[in-house]
Amino acid sequence: MAQSLLLIVVTALATWFIMRSIRFVPRVLNREEREIRSAKDIGNRLDGARDRASLVEIERNKLAVAKAVKAALWVTESRLNFAVPELLKMAQMWTGQSTGPGKKWKAPDGVTQIEGLDDEQSPWAAWNFNDHHWRIEGQWGPSAVPEDAEVDVGACKVFLDQHVVLDMTLSRKDREVMWIDALTVGPWVSDLLAFSGARTSDAKARTSARSARENQERADNIHWS
Repeated sequence: MAQSLLLIVVTALATWFIMRSIRFVPRVLNREEREIRSAKDIGNRLDGARDRASLVEIERNKLAVAKAVKAALWVTESRLNFAVPELLKMAQMWTGQSTGPGKKWKAPDGVTQIEGLDDEQSPWAAWNFNDHHWRIEGQWGPSAVPEDAEVDVGACKVFLDQHVVLDMTLSRKDREVMWIDALTVGPWVSDLLAFSGARTSDAKARTSARSARENQERADNIHWS
C-alpha cells in the first residue's frame, strides 16, 4: 500500500516537472514573428533615445536662454545698447560729409579709411582707428514677432578686424536689449565706449558752438531804439 502511494506521488512529481519544463521551453519563432519582435525592440530603443535627446535639448535650451539673458544684462549695464547706435548714427554720415560740397570736413583725429551708408533702414559705417578696422551695421524695421509687429526693432552688429564681437537686437524707441546673438567680451568694449564718448562730446561741443554763434547772430540783429 505504501509503495503504491509512493509510486503515485513520484509519478505526479515527475509529470509536473516535465510539464513545467516543456512550458518554459521557448517556442521557435517564424520569420514574420522575428521581424515583428525586432521592429518592436528597435522602436523601444528609438523611443528611449528620443526621450533622452528631448531632455538634453531642454537642458541646452535652458542654458542658452540663461546665457543670452546674462549677456543682455551685461550689455545693458555697460551701456553698449546706447553707445553703439549713437556711434553708428554719427559715423554713417562721415562718408557724405567727407565728399559733400562746401567747407572741407575733417575726420575725427586718428580715423582713416572711412566708408559707410547713411540709410534709414540699413545704415553701416566702417573706419580704421588705432591699427584696428571697425565696422557697425544696423538693420531697423518692424518686429518679426506677431505680438510685437507694431514695435520697431533693430539689429546692431559690431565687427572688429572682420570678426563679429557683438550682435544684438534692440527696441528702436528706448534701446532696450531684446536678444543677444553674439558677444565677445574684451578690450574692444572700453575702446569703443571711449571712442563713442569722445565723438559724442565733440558733437555736443560743435552743437553748442553753433548754437552760440546763431544766438549771437540773432542778438546782433536786435537793435533797441
